[in-house]
Amino acid sequence: MQLQYLRVFSHIEAVARAGSIRKAAEALFITPSALDRRVQDLEAELGVALFERHARGMRLTAAGEVFLHHVRAQRADFERVQTEIELLKGVRRGAVGIAASQALAYSVLPEVINGFRAANPGISFKVHICDRQAVVASLRAFEADLGLVYNVQPAGDLTLLMQVEQRLCAVMADGHPLAAQVSVKMRDCVRFPLALPDPSLGGRAILDGFFARSSLQPNVVLESNSFEMLRNYVRGNDAISFQVQVGTPLARVQDGVTARAIEERAFPRQPLTVAQLKGRHLPQPAVRFLASLRDAL
Repeated sequence: MQLQYLRVFSHIEAVARAGSIRKAAEALFITPSALDRRVQDLEAELGVALFERHARGMRLTAAGEVFLHHVRAQRADFERVQTEIELLKGVRRGAVGIAASQALAYSVLPEVINGFRAANPGISFKVHICDRQAVVASLRAFEADLGLVYNVQPAGDLTLLMQVEQRLCAVMADGHPLAAQVSVKMRDCVRFPLALPDPSLGGRAILDGFFARSSLQPNVVLESNSFEMLRNYVRGNDAISFQVQVGTPLARVQDGVTARAIEERAFPRQPLTVAQLKGRHLPQPAVRFLASLRDAL
């Protein structure tokens, strides 16, 4: 019964994602008429419409949103139970889903995952690197077990598992004039062109807040939603970018780029947060990986 229920969910989710019966049926390799009939049968069983049908396709109703959230939770819990049964059988297999900010992608996550898999070779990972809003959305959609995000906004449906205070650092070419200093101040940085993370990234709100309170006038020559783009750009000139401490080669040189801590009394520090959806039971591989992550951070 449970497996049949999960198949029904896959049909509803496919229609919700595609926005139409025809596109969803193509993805599921069934006929549109068969898929439409299954959706209508489920709606009749529940006694409520799950979709609004209009000329441009299908859109979830409020009841459909509630149903989709419920079945995602059920599927996630079923997968957790399957993993725990495998562990009881002595088979150390499973998967960990992670949604993380870009700052974690450069060295921290790859290194921690490598170390974890050396001791747990049967555990696989699915890592989605995205902006902070998408990290939270992935948790709410049961697409990730753990979310790693910098400067996250408080939310009642999230449980904060760990927080590590992080400073924002100035990122520059290894031959930059400021690279000779142990730390820098923002008045030093604004003497040079700035390449800023765009508003989708957590550090931008901190920078905007600082400049709004300050008399300093930044010369912004580049904005990007990609830390890789920003790093590659400043490597070839005297511009300065900014990134959270965990994602920077602080006082070291990596690929021609280095970073310096910003020592500024008025410049706030914000936490790097590891979170999960409140009320969700984490699968054992995710619980064990969380311990490794805590040690690393």
